[in-house]
Amino acid sequence: MVCDTCIVRFTARPQLATTSRGIPLVALGAYRGGLRALILAAKHRSAHAVIRRLGGALRDAALPWGDVIAIPVPSSRPGFLARGYGLGSTIARAAELTVANCLLMDDLGTQRGRHRTERRRRTIHVGSRRPPIGSRVVIVDDVMTTGASIDAATDACVRVGLRVVGVLVVAIAEQRTTAPFIA
Repeated sequence: MVCDTCIVRFTARPQLATTSRGIPLVALGAYRGGLRALILAAKHRSAHAVIRRLGGALRDAALPWGDVIAIPVPSSRPGFLARGYGLGSTIARAAELTVANCLLMDDLGTQRGRHRTERRRRTIHVGSRRPPIGSRVVIVDDVMTTGASIDAATDACVRVGLRVVGVLVVAIAEQRTTAPFIA
């Protein structure tokens, strides 16, 4: 379970940044301490209560973008097989957003321990079950570390005519941000 005090701590003031593509990004906070522990619980212990609470906080953060479709960054094959679900997709559903699982990834395995240049080798493209051309979409992921997956997802959506209006992540690894948090 996640106590109300913890949720308030992580959701009271979402962090704002931009991706390297200039897309507005909202994160609940930095990937450290309690928020890191919650994300790891969601990833490795299938902590569905954690996912629901974090998703609710992201729903509130997405309100300024209006009616949007959430496009989750796909989980790595090993991550998906270990959990049985895609974390980005589950978070987007918990945020009560309309979800389009249309991104497909050339899987290179887990990204853990890879540098930005290695992470950029991962190719993401949009499958046939995509929203209509011109749809307003937000990219959803659990953690932005280098931004490579978010950039690849953004580029793939733009190539097929989708309008990426924002990015929602639970946390951002501060030491590797492409743009600083805006208080």
